[in-house]
Amino acid sequence: MTAVLITGAGMVGAHAARALADAGYDVTLLDAVPQPDYVHSVVGSDVPILTADVRELPAIIDAVSRTRPEVVVHTAALIGATAQSNPFGAFQVNVAGTVNVAEAVRLGGVRRLVHASTLGVNDLSHPQGAPIDEQFPLGGGGRVYGASKVASEQLLRAWSLAYGFELAMLRVAGTYGYGHFVGGSGIGQEVAGLLAAARDGREGAAGGRMPASYELVYVKDVARAVMLAATVAPLRHDVYNVGAGALVTPDEVIHAVAQIYPSFVARRVFERRPDPFPRKQPFDLTRARQELGYEPAFDLAAGLRDLAAALDASVANSSG
Repeated sequence: MTAVLITGAGMVGAHAARALADAGYDVTLLDAVPQPDYVHSVVGSDVPILTADVRELPAIIDAVSRTRPEVVVHTAALIGATAQSNPFGAFQVNVAGTVNVAEAVRLGGVRRLVHASTLGVNDLSHPQGAPIDEQFPLGGGGRVYGASKVASEQLLRAWSLAYGFELAMLRVAGTYGYGHFVGGSGIGQEVAGLLAAARDGREGAAGGRMPASYELVYVKDVARAVMLAATVAPLRHDVYNVGAGALVTPDEVIHAVAQIYPSFVARRVFERRPDPFPRKQPFDLTRARQELGYEPAFDLAAGLRDLAAALDASVANSSG
């Protein structure tokens, strides 16, 4: 059975572990501060979790040595406001930690590294006349998280070319789903918070963390993309867009939640910070479709309904 090591046991890491385990892979998760109850609620109780910090190279080398993976999936990161409020900490985790993972891959003879990047690497000051493909200019938007991911992509490509391991970098759209959000996913928290408020009969608020126009993707679609990137052979490129292929607004999210909970009332919160270069185009998913076989299975309505069911199940399990 092919072994896969996943760094980061947050929302993307846990759901990717579930997708890979369901596909028959021997999966191990690694996290600095794992939350076993959350992980087991997503993945099941039979997936081992190692406690290790990507900032500590010897610990990552040891994890690779112990699990002997053919593929390492790297999702561990500080994102959004968490990264912005602690730039040096974000550098240590997102950039130095990524280099540590690449070095452990090299030393361990791992065949392939799959890296979770972000749509935040796109430099939206450039004209957006068509859906954004993988050749769109990079810049990071002056934000710590985006800048750290631009740096990580460049370093990973250099490591891959120098040492010959296979590399797939997935530029992932704004991800929502059932999570615990310790990495700082403001958009994920906002969407889950809207559904929780609607379920409990409380007023919700949208737009404080989500830009006026943004591409959202459901975590189960991201997990499938990770599984495909980890397993498809050969890889023809080292970077792939992963999203829904459509933009949404906070008002559309509110409307979609109200379709699930008709009595839901929400207020629109306008952006806390100015967005000088808004996203006007969704991702072009052509490369991921043709080369990975990726196709988003969840539109916004379907993703929110699935998340609502997951949140209901979580409440039922905790009260039971």
